[in-house]
Amino acid sequence: MGVTARRAAFAAIVTLALCGCGLSSSPAEGLQFQAPAGWKSSPGIMGLMQFWQSPTNDEEVLMLLRSPRPLQPKEVFSSSGMQGTLKNVKVSELRAIQICRNQPATYLAARGTSSRGAQDDAEVVLTNLGGKAYVALYVRPLGTPANPAASAAIRELCAKP
Repeated sequence: MGVTARRAAFAAIVTLALCGCGLSSSPAEGLQFQAPAGWKSSPGIMGLMQFWQSPTNDEEVLMLLRSPRPLQPKEVFSSSGMQGTLKNVKVSELRAIQICRNQPATYLAARGTSSRGAQDDAEVVLTNLGGKAYVALYVRPLGTPANPAASAAIRELCAKP
């Protein structure tokens, strides 16, 4: 086999491996989760994380994370757990809710400082489903009215029927 044929074979193997591993798969696969119409999606990252950006405000973002194991609210909603998203977090609401008719979840509303130094409002929903945890975040600049479709989307962490 010549050098060119080996390179082509190697490229084909790498391509198949990347496609087969789901490196660009969405954590929303298998869920009813759907970002609002018109929001721009990033590619999924290994089925673990994905972002959506508002078409009218690029600082208004939805984020969906999937953990390969169930998580407890204290793991996600602790100061250290929120540091990757917001700093100086001030929680205004933390409560148990039900989504998808009777699926238990935890809801958090908070305000904090983003990585760009701006004040942001955030809504977060955590639920455990099928041995995995799903965390959906809706973050918007302080003073920006909540988008009802984005607020509703973070509660759509329901298994597809």
